[in-house]
Amino acid sequence: MLSEVLLVSAPGKVILHGEHAVVHGKVALAVALNLRTYLRLQPHSSGKVGLNLPNIGIKRAWDVARLQLLDTNFLEQGDITPEKVEKLKEVAGFPEDCGNHEHLAVLAFLYLYLSICRKQSALPSLDITVWSELPTSAGLGSSAAYSTCLAAALLTLCEEIPNPLKDGEATSRWTSEDLELINKWAFQGERVIHGNPSGVDNAVSTWGGALRYQQGKISSLKR
Repeated sequence: MLSEVLLVSAPGKVILHGEHAVVHGKVALAVALNLRTYLRLQPHSSGKVGLNLPNIGIKRAWDVARLQLLDTNFLEQGDITPEKVEKLKEVAGFPEDCGNHEHLAVLAFLYLYLSICRKQSALPSLDITVWSELPTSAGLGSSAAYSTCLAAALLTLCEEIPNPLKDGEATSRWTSEDLELINKWAFQGERVIHGNPSGVDNAVSTWGGALRYQQGKISSLKR
């Protein structure tokens, strides 16, 4: 398992065409923005898992031992449903009627952390801090960039994908195969937050550049 600090970033997006129709299976054209969300993951051995989201004033921590004892079999059962979200609220200690974006960001983290890391012999202790240049609730893909950063960092932590950064490099990028897996999990995070997203936002956050997107099929647009 990863032992060093990991820094990840992902861009926001603008949809040039098909903003609402994409949800109904129509074509969308979207481009990445030069505004990014950043994540810092610090593994440690304190027995806690912490989430810090300074942009929205969220700071939470959980005992790994308590999370380890939870019955997380519900995470394996197909699509994300309202029932799964309610169970995640119980894990987070949120009331049933909570549904604002701040709470949903925490639930998306818990979903991805428990789902990706549950294959490990023990859930990892870590601190994650996420900050962003993207405003929330502005249609610029802030939640998708958040979910993409979480997916990439947790998959790397648990060695589901390799750390692409080589010695002496300041930045690097995952392979197309690894990006496919990141995008798959980022979409699940988006589903926790939005319920029924099209998938275009997390695709742009994962691959960057300019994309044509329709019903999960992604193709790059050449300049």
